[in-house]
Amino acid sequence: MPKVSKEYREARRDEIARAALRVLERNGVRDTSIADIVAESGLSTGAIYSHFTNKGELARYVVGRYLLPRIDALEGAGRGGEIVTPRQALRGMLSMFDDVGLSPSLILQFWGEAMVEPGVHDEMLRTAARLRASLALAIGPWARAQSADEQTAETLAAETARSIAALAQGYIANSAVFGPRRVEDYLESAAAVLAS
Repeated sequence: MPKVSKEYREARRDEIARAALRVLERNGVRDTSIADIVAESGLSTGAIYSHFTNKGELARYVVGRYLLPRIDALEGAGRGGEIVTPRQALRGMLSMFDDVGLSPSLILQFWGEAMVEPGVHDEMLRTAARLRASLALAIGPWARAQSADEQTAETLAAETARSIAALAQGYIANSAVFGPRRVEDYLESAAAVLAS
C-alpha cells in the first residue's frame, strides 16, 4: 500500500474541518455528530475518525489552523523587537474573521461546550493561556517603550494582553449575537469608548 504524504493528509484534514465547520454552523456544536460530518463531507466514518476522534480534537485543529498562525506572526514581530501596539495585536487576532470567514457564533458555541465537556474545556484553557502569553510577547517591545523599568513593562504587557483577549472575546460575542461587524468598525468604536 502506498504511503500517504503529509500534504495529502493535511489537505484531507482541511476538507474534513471545512465540512465539520459547515455542519457545526448549521446544527450547533452540541447537536452535531460524527455521522453529520460524514454526511456533509461525503467521506467514510473511518476516514473521519482517522483524523478527528472527538470535538476536542476538531477544536484543536481549527485553533491551530486559523488562530495560531496569527498568534505566531504577532509573536515573531515581538521577538524581533518590532513595536506592535495593542490595537495592531487585536486587529491581527480578529483578522481571521474577515480573512477566513470563521464564524463568531461557532466560536461562542465552542466556548459554551467547553463549560460542560472536559476535553473541549481543557483545550480552551490551553489555547487561552497560549494566547495571553503570545500577546504579551508580541506587545513586549511596545510595553518597554512605555516604561524603562523591566518589571513594570512586563506587568503592563501581561495586563494589556489580558485586555486584548477580553476585547477579542467581546467582538466574538457581539458579532455572534447581533450579527457580522467589520473588524475596523469594532476597533474604531472600542477606541472611541475607551478614549472617553
